[in-house]
Amino acid sequence: MPRTVVHAPARPIHDRPTFVAYASLGTWSWFVYGFGASLALLRDDQGTSASLGGLHGTALAAGGIIGALLTPRLNHRFGRGPVARFGALGAAAGIVWFLWPGMPVSGTLTAIFVTCFFGNIVVVGVNSFLATHQGPSSPAAFTESTGVAALMGLLAPLGVGLATSSVLGWRAGLLVTVGAFVVVEVVRGRHLAVYGGAGQVRTRRETGSLPALTWWALVAGMCYIGAEFCLSLWGVDLLRERAGLSPAAAAAGLSTVTGGLFVGRVFGVRLAERIASERLLRLSLVVGGLAFAAAWMATSPAAILVALFLTGVGLSLSWPLNMSRIIRAAAGNADRAAALALAFTTTAIGVAPFALGALAASVHVHTAFLLVPALLLVTLVLVVVRPVPEGSENPA
Repeated sequence: MPRTVVHAPARPIHDRPTFVAYASLGTWSWFVYGFGASLALLRDDQGTSASLGGLHGTALAAGGIIGALLTPRLNHRFGRGPVARFGALGAAAGIVWFLWPGMPVSGTLTAIFVTCFFGNIVVVGVNSFLATHQGPSSPAAFTESTGVAALMGLLAPLGVGLATSSVLGWRAGLLVTVGAFVVVEVVRGRHLAVYGGAGQVRTRRETGSLPALTWWALVAGMCYIGAEFCLSLWGVDLLRERAGLSPAAAAAGLSTVTGGLFVGRVFGVRLAERIASERLLRLSLVVGGLAFAAAWMATSPAAILVALFLTGVGLSLSWPLNMSRIIRAAAGNADRAAALALAFTTTAIGVAPFALGALAASVHVHTAFLLVPALLLVTLVLVVVRPVPEGSENPA
C-alpha cells in the first residue's frame, strides 16, 4: 500500500471569488436538500406512488449528468465565470418551472431535469475553481464549501417544514433559492476572469486519458453519494414510518442529518489540514456507518433523530475528502475530474434512491434502507484497496 502523507497545515484563501463560489454551492444545496425534504409532499399533492415519485430523483440525475459532462468544454470556450452565471440563471428559471402550482408529473419531471442540468454546471465550476485557486489548501477549502452546503441543507428542510405548516405551502420553502441565485450573481459582478478565462481549461485533446486511479476514486465517490442521497431523498419517509412523525415534523426532522454534516465539517476543517486524508476518510466512513446502524435499529423518535445526527457527524468529511482525492488522482485535470465526479455521483443520486424506492414499494421503507450501509461498505472497501496517496502528481 502506498505511503500516506500527513497534511501540512494549509489554510484556504478567503477572498471574494472564494466566498462567491461558496455562496453558489450553498444556494444550489438549499434547493437539493429542500427538494429531498419536499419530495414526499409533492407525491401527496400529485397522488403518485413511491416508485413513480422516485423518478424525480432519476430526472434530476439525468439532467445533472449531461450538464456536468458539458461543463469542461463550456469552461474552455467561454471561461468559468460566464458559464457559472449561465448555470445559475438557468437553474433559477428551472426552479420556477418546477414549483409552478398544478404542474402534472410529466411537467415536474421535465422541470427537475432542466434545473439539475444548469445546477451541475454551477457545481462543476465551483469545484474546479476551488481546486485550481486554492492549490494545496483545496482539501480544507472543499471541507469549508461543503460545510456551507451542509448549513444550507440544515436550513432548507426546516424552511420546507415551516412553509408546509403555514399558509404559504411547501413550495415557498424552495422559492427562496431563485432570489438567492440572483443575489449571488449581483455580488459576483462583472469581473469574471478571476474564475478562469476562455482557453485556460485543459481538455482531453491536450492531456489524453485520465489515470486509472481516477476511475477507482470516482466509483468510491459515487457509492458514497448514493448512500447520502438515499438518506436525503427518503429520510422523510423513514421518519414517517419508523418514528410515526407527521409530514411536516418528518421534513423538519431530516435536518438532523444535515445538521450533523454541518457540525462535523465545521470542526473537521482542522482535522483535514493535519491528518492524512485517506486515513481520515476511512475513519469517517466507519463512524458514520456505525451511527446509521444505531438509527436503523432504534424505535423511538428521539433515539432515531439523535442517531441520524451522529450519522451526519460521522460522514461529514466523506464527501469533501472523496472530492479532493478524485481531483488529486486526475493529475492536474481539475475541470474534467470535477465534471466526471458530478456525472458519477449524480448517476448515484438517480439510481440509488430509485432502487430504494422500488424496494420500498414491496417491503417496508425501514427494510429498504439496508441499501445505505451496503453502499457505505463498498465505498470503504474501494478506499482501502485503491488509496490515492497525497503528494502523488501522476498516479497510475
